[in-house]
Amino acid sequence: MRLVKYDLDAFGTGHVFEREHVYAKKKTKYQSIEIARLDYLGKVLVLDNIIQLSTLDCDRYHETFAHVPMSCLQTPTRVLILGGGDGILAKELLKYDVVIDLVDIDKYVCELSDIHLRDMNDASLTDRRVNVYNLDALEYCSEVEHKYDVIFADITDPHPESPSRSLLSKQAIGLYKSLLTEQGIFVTQVDNVQIAPEHRKNVQRTLRLNFNQVGEFAIAALTLSGLFGFVWASDTTTVKPNKIAVPTNWLNHERSMFCFNLLRLALGDNDE
Repeated sequence: MRLVKYDLDAFGTGHVFEREHVYAKKKTKYQSIEIARLDYLGKVLVLDNIIQLSTLDCDRYHETFAHVPMSCLQTPTRVLILGGGDGILAKELLKYDVVIDLVDIDKYVCELSDIHLRDMNDASLTDRRVNVYNLDALEYCSEVEHKYDVIFADITDPHPESPSRSLLSKQAIGLYKSLLTEQGIFVTQVDNVQIAPEHRKNVQRTLRLNFNQVGEFAIAALTLSGLFGFVWASDTTTVKPNKIAVPTNWLNHERSMFCFNLLRLALGDNDE
C-alpha cells in the first residue's frame, strides 16, 4: 500500500489516498484507465488520474443523476447515456421499463468495468435492454434516428486533453435537443462547483440558448471533493423533487429536496 495523489482538475489540484490494490490499469488512445481500491473510498474508477466514482459515493451520485429526472416523466420508453461506460447509471435506469442506448468512445472502459465493477453495475452492460456503442458521441447523435425521453451526459470533465471536451458545445447541445421527445430532458454532470465554477455556469448559459427551462441540483460527496452539480434542461418538463418510485439505497424524497436546495444553502452569496 502507498499514498497516491489523484487530480481534481487539469492544473495540479489533487487529493491523496492510500491505494490498497490495483485491479486493472490500461492506457488507451483516449485516456488512461485505472480500477483500484483506496482507503475510505473503496473501489474506484480513475480516468486520466481523476477519480470518477467510488463504492462510498456510488449510490448518491448515480441514483440522484438517474432518478431525479426520470421521476418527472410519466412513461419514459427510451434513454440515451453519453459516456457512462462503467455501467452504473445504466444499472439505475434499468429499474424502469426503458431501452437504453449507451455511447462511450472508449471500449476499454466498458470492457474493464464489465469485469471489475460488476459488484457496482450488476452486469448492466450485458443486459438485453442496453445497447452499447463504442463511438464518438457526436457521430452517433448525428446519425441515430431514435427519439429519447432523457439524454444523460455522464461524461468526463472537459479538461483540454479529455475526449469529452467537445460534447457540451453550442452545436452539440443543439444536436441533443433534436433527439429529444416533446417532454424530453437533457441532464449533465457539471463537476465540483467550487473547483470548476465556470464549467457549471458555461453549461447553463449554453443550455439557455436552446431550451425554455434550465435548472440544477447537486450532491455532497467525498469522492468528488465536496459539492458536485448537475444541470438539466427541457422545453416542457420541469425537473423538481418527486417521489422516487423505484427501489434505491440512498435517494428518497427528502434527499431529493435536499439536492435541489444544496447549492443555494452551501454557496449563498458566494455563488456569483
